[in-house]
Amino acid sequence: METIYIYPGTFCPPHFGHVAVAKEAARIFGNITVICSVNPVKEGKMPFTPEECKAMWQTYGLGRNIVVATLDEFLAAQKISETTVMVRGIRDDNDIKFENNVILYNCDKFGIRHYHYVLAEKIYAEMSSTKARIAAQNNDLAELEKMVNPDIAAKMLERYHPEN
Repeated sequence: METIYIYPGTFCPPHFGHVAVAKEAARIFGNITVICSVNPVKEGKMPFTPEECKAMWQTYGLGRNIVVATLDEFLAAQKISETTVMVRGIRDDNDIKFENNVILYNCDKFGIRHYHYVLAEKIYAEMSSTKARIAAQNNDLAELEKMVNPDIAAKMLERYHPEN
């Protein structure tokens, strides 16, 4: 049975740190599937749907060995098996603590028992989707473009400030 490498998350929005983790995972494993999903804890609180986040990923020019799908698309096309490996990005100690809960949730809900952590480069350590959303809410284009590409920054500003 073939090993499947997945990198799931809400990615709302996907930032340069997320892209770096996906590219590193693809370099190591050959292929990776990024899965845009909804975190049950955050459900209804995110400004973009998984489909919109998937479209945002496509603006990064990821290459052929990185496929992006929503969770529904992935589950319709692929079965999670004992050879599925979940890739996670780690920035600091807080991420490690958070990922313990992610592991337990995904083991219980989907039966995923194998994980691989990719440590973020220092230049991405301070990036987060939350910080990107705050920058967009504050209409801080300079800060936002440190974390996401101009296409995503424009989409975020439009979502948070439709009157502009």
